[in-house]
Amino acid sequence: MPESLEATYRIVTPMFIGGGDQMPTDGIRPPSFKGALRFWWRALNWQRYRHATTCDESALILLHDEEARLFGIAAGDQGAGQGRFLLRISQQPKQRIESAWPKNNTGSGYLGYGLMETNEAPHRQGIQEDQDVSVQLTFKPGTQPADIEAIRQALQTLGLFGGLGSRARRGFGSLTVLKLDGQNLMQDRVEYESAALQRLQAGSTISELPPYTTFSKESGFRILATAKNARQAHAEAGQRYREHRGQASTLRGDAKVPFGLPLQGIDQDSRRASPLFFHVQALRNGDFAAAVLYLPATFHHDARYQAADPITFYRDVAQFVKEGDRP
Repeated sequence: MPESLEATYRIVTPMFIGGGDQMPTDGIRPPSFKGALRFWWRALNWQRYRHATTCDESALILLHDEEARLFGIAAGDQGAGQGRFLLRISQQPKQRIESAWPKNNTGSGYLGYGLMETNEAPHRQGIQEDQDVSVQLTFKPGTQPADIEAIRQALQTLGLFGGLGSRARRGFGSLTVLKLDGQNLMQDRVEYESAALQRLQAGSTISELPPYTTFSKESGFRILATAKNARQAHAEAGQRYREHRGQASTLRGDAKVPFGLPLQGIDQDSRRASPLFFHVQALRNGDFAAAVLYLPATFHHDARYQAADPITFYRDVAQFVKEGDRP
């Protein structure tokens, strides 16, 4: 029998996912899940490949080759293939549609820019939370145990920090891993925080900012809020962020650039995702923890953003993470 892994996740916040029409009626498609899994695999493995080479460029080549071997390459690429495993969604969430959250002028609304109704478009529709989704990965015969373990670690990490769909980095579509190969992985707050901080060790010996979004010595993690309701926890985290970065804050103009581009009034053409990953985690006692993961990296190829001191460049972003949970 081929080796396999099966993981079950809880959808913790509404998930705005869909095909070309941006509608959630297709459910969760394997390419969407596999793309998220790729991201967290890359985040976990930069340290390994960087230390195996003498420069970032060589490490990126090694990383790309290994990613292609494990996950496959798109059909249009040279050497296309399916990788070491097949992935299928073995349990889809029910078609319970959310079309009214988040609201404008709320913490969640601040994090969910682009989801709310405008004069040009209706409110985005999403899959409602508090539903489970299961994935099954079947590995090719002869797959090495180390390869299977690397994918297992990525599956777990996705369920600590990640999600699926539009605005996943802002805590929408958050996923909590419930079970992996039948093992119950639900955690209380202390266990969750410990597991998250342990994952940061994946970059603890990388002293310079990496060339892409991954773990490094500068990475950080904090729980921002806990609540009895996932949406409440998300809203509180969004309000914290709004107070730190929004109009009520002391940050103005270029000081907001490190939080991501485009930035209205400063640079509306460039694109750079924020180094912050918001996430809402379902806890074993029924509570929910809203957290933020900080993964700084080389900001942008544009000469305007080549900071002499990259750590100072990200200072205000890092400060938000250091503030942590309110008493």
